Amino acid sequence: MKQKLLSILLLCVMLASTALAQDKRISGKVTSKEDGLPLPGVSVKVTGTKLGTQTDANGNYSIIVPTGSKNLEVSFIGFISQTIAIGEKSVVNAFLETDSKQLSEVIVTGYGTQSRTNQTGAVSQVSGVDLTNSSFTSPDKALQGKVAGLQSISRSGQPGSIAEIRIRGIGSITGSSSPLYVVDGVPINSGDLSRLSTTSNALAGINPNDIESLTVLKDASASSIYGSRAANGVVIITTKKGKAGKTEINFNTEVGNSERAYFNENTRSITTAENITLFRESILNAFALTPAQYSRANAVTDMGIKDSTINTNWYDQVSQKGTQQQYNLSVNGGNDKTRFYVSGGYLNSEGTIRTAAFKRYTSKINLSHEVSSKLSIGANLGLTQSKLVGTNNSGAFANPILSNLFLEPWFRPYDDNGNIIANTAQFGTSLYNPVAIATYNKNGNNTLLGSGQISAAYKILPNLKFTTKYGVDYNNLEEDSYNNPNYGDGASSLGRSYRYYTRYFNWVWTNLLDYHWDVLKNNDLIANVTAGYESQKSQYYSINVQSNNLPLNYDYTTPGVGATPITASGTNTGYTFDAILASADFTYKSKYVISGSYRRDGSSRFGAKNRFGNFYSVGASWNLDQESFVKKINWITQLKLRGSYGSNGNAGIGDYSALPYFGFGYNYLGSVGTAPLSIGNDALTWEKNNPLDVGLDVSLFRDRISFTGDYYSRKTTNLLLNYPISATTGFTTFLANIGAMKNEGIELSLSGTPIIYKGFKMNLNVNYSQNKNTVLALKQDKQIVSPFIRQVGQDIQSYYLRQYAGVDPANGSPLWYTDETRTTTTSTYTSAARVLVNKSASPKAFGSFGTDMSYKGISVSALFYYSYGNYIYDPYYQYLNSGGYYNGSYNQRATELNRWQKAGDITDVPRVDYNGTNSYQQSDRILVSGDYIRLRDITLGYAFPKAITSKLKVSSLRLYARGSNVATWAKDKKLPYDPEAGGINGNTNFDQEIPKSLVFGLNVGF
Repeated sequence: MKQKLLSILLLCVMLASTALAQDKRISGKVTSKEDGLPLPGVSVKVTGTKLGTQTDANGNYSIIVPTGSKNLEVSFIGFISQTIAIGEKSVVNAFLETDSKQLSEVIVTGYGTQSRTNQTGAVSQVSGVDLTNSSFTSPDKALQGKVAGLQSISRSGQPGSIAEIRIRGIGSITGSSSPLYVVDGVPINSGDLSRLSTTSNALAGINPNDIESLTVLKDASASSIYGSRAANGVVIITTKKGKAGKTEINFNTEVGNSERAYFNENTRSITTAENITLFRESILNAFALTPAQYSRANAVTDMGIKDSTINTNWYDQVSQKGTQQQYNLSVNGGNDKTRFYVSGGYLNSEGTIRTAAFKRYTSKINLSHEVSSKLSIGANLGLTQSKLVGTNNSGAFANPILSNLFLEPWFRPYDDNGNIIANTAQFGTSLYNPVAIATYNKNGNNTLLGSGQISAAYKILPNLKFTTKYGVDYNNLEEDSYNNPNYGDGASSLGRSYRYYTRYFNWVWTNLLDYHWDVLKNNDLIANVTAGYESQKSQYYSINVQSNNLPLNYDYTTPGVGATPITASGTNTGYTFDAILASADFTYKSKYVISGSYRRDGSSRFGAKNRFGNFYSVGASWNLDQESFVKKINWITQLKLRGSYGSNGNAGIGDYSALPYFGFGYNYLGSVGTAPLSIGNDALTWEKNNPLDVGLDVSLFRDRISFTGDYYSRKTTNLLLNYPISATTGFTTFLANIGAMKNEGIELSLSGTPIIYKGFKMNLNVNYSQNKNTVLALKQDKQIVSPFIRQVGQDIQSYYLRQYAGVDPANGSPLWYTDETRTTTTSTYTSAARVLVNKSASPKAFGSFGTDMSYKGISVSALFYYSYGNYIYDPYYQYLNSGGYYNGSYNQRATELNRWQKAGDITDVPRVDYNGTNSYQQSDRILVSGDYIRLRDITLGYAFPKAITSKLKVSSLRLYARGSNVATWAKDKKLPYDPEAGGINGNTNFDQEIPKSLVFGLNVGF
């Protein structure tokens, strides 16, 4: 018996030994190929089995695999999965590369990153690839139509100009409504620093080809960690970094041309013959003459027309077909310790108006190095030099875009010898030859932009990391404006020359502690906690010099050559921010997520009583797709409910708005004097914003269909407004926190891939945004800020005008409604009351829809943008669309051809009377609908197959053609200018037209 038991025991030992011999232990480490940092929570599975594990906080793993197992599958959200052969190896390391297709699954948030699955806030992310699929030179303009709830308007077509960005409506009345921009962790000054009728755009200094991703934080949960500057949302720009592995070289070039994107034949400038008819008719109407008593010949003589056959199209004279070319080269690579990304770019873009251009040189260096398993360091540096040549874009006749509309067509731009005519008397006392203005006057700037950051991260404990970053943002702007001494605005002072120097420095130091905590030691409850301190200091310097009485030679344009100095002044201002911050999120079994953040900000911009403010957020989400009752529905990939509430602030006011201060440089009895410039308000405090957001994220059929919907309501209190005070104080108003308003709306985004068949793939996407703005409280019952009215219960951009009632069919006189009831009309303008006309500059809704298709290397994409419900105020409408007054001084639009001419005519254009009394009257007649749809981008490309690229010794090769702003459809047939020309506030200033462009491009990878 004992022998049998011994035999059985030996057999069991042998079997166990054999089993152990068949298995072996594999260990290794998984890191990011991009920055070399370890990746915790990565799934490591044995191919063909159910065996698997996850990496720990240091990226390490260990797993026993059966003999015969060939591969390990390594996967992680946001990275390209890898299948690695085991062979005879006992150590298998993996370097995971970011998957651009899954980039949206990892969100760059305030001071870190987060899985979209665990996100509780309203966040939208745009990849760098999406941004470069457009011909726009800066990320602010490329954003239009990409993000629900984000309104991007390009008021000007000047290359290098700034776009107006609003996220979820207008957040302030007197303060800034622009979002905070953060580039690689450094908050930057993205405002327009220009002072001399040109434009300056710091974001135009960022080459879109250097952008990895752009993240928009819209609600409290996402943005409140930025505290006092997050009221209007946050835009985080992350630039490209080096990746471990083979060095990659990428080259891109584009060439093309552009012209104005929108032209309405119905509102063109009328011809010489049409003007003569109009003038003659105005005389007949005004003096009750018969056609025989006043002939066409009389009209030509009285108008002073020397040659009625001349018919100059002044727009053709001042415009040009702009050309565009750009070249970009980047190199990236590295190993598991050191990675690098280096790039350089050149852009030369001409505008649609002669002499307008923008030239830019960009460079970027991004380095990272893993000193040890605990310490990593990094540095990046960006340098941009640009030169902008523009035109005077003010609302004056020195603006060639404006003057070309007013100038009569019977004048010529050139004499018989081809010389530019610069004789003021020939064109009248206030109108100038726009060709001479565009040629002889000069407006432009030179900008040097610098940004840099050094950082270090040290792993104190396996789950505890300390990171410190020091960043710098630098802007050096030199502006020049020259009005020649012979012609135009400068002639009266024998020439004028201005020069403005502006320098802006911004320092930011950020220190963070990040703690990753597996609370229950089984990955069921995961906590991520961040705490930190941030300090920011900004300094602004400027010097302004002006002189008159310049040499007659057009080559001498600087103030130093002027015989009459006019002004020499300077400013030196600045502000500081100090903050402590903390954020935390807790995830239980990947189902339930709770998050929160807190920030205490201190700012030198506010009064001593309210220098510090507290801002917070709370958020929660429920991943229903992780529940057993939903998992049974196999066509549901993701189903998540989320919500958030919090508080953030707006510090976008003047550096010294809270302080009483004096100005120097005044002359008092021959001595230097000072004068008070501000009464100050030491009780001035932050504008507070309390946003509520409820959202739903759905993905079906393995991400074939995705939907995101959000409802939001954000109430803004302590609005800063100028409050009237007694003039005996020496001031008429002072700044105080006396208002409140609300923005409420919905955002819907839907995308899908309806077709995947035999190499053909089609994606569709659409987004819709609707925002309603309401004024909740004012110190006064209403405030009239022409042409708007601020009134409780109304949109902040509601128009306040007289109501136009059309034309009296009997006599052709214009009519107006006497009051808001619209029941009684009058032909006396002053008898009509100004009323709330139920029209606003704010759109009721906007969004986009588009598609991209691909088949065996061929790709086609298109994006349409739309907006409706807003009205644009045209301050020159009454001059160019006569209200009954005409004498031949200004040219007219073609809408005058539809004027009243005889009794019984039904039209909304009054009859014309020579020097009639109904001249230049303002009413809602001058409001035009801003509704439009635009084919914003369309691209056709071909990527050559591997069989060809390998023969050419390149890794990739793609050719493409792209059109931008290709077609525009406007609802209002009387809209005379581009529907974006009104900007956010609905008031056009006749900047350069927005261009449509066609470019041809080449991408080559080595």
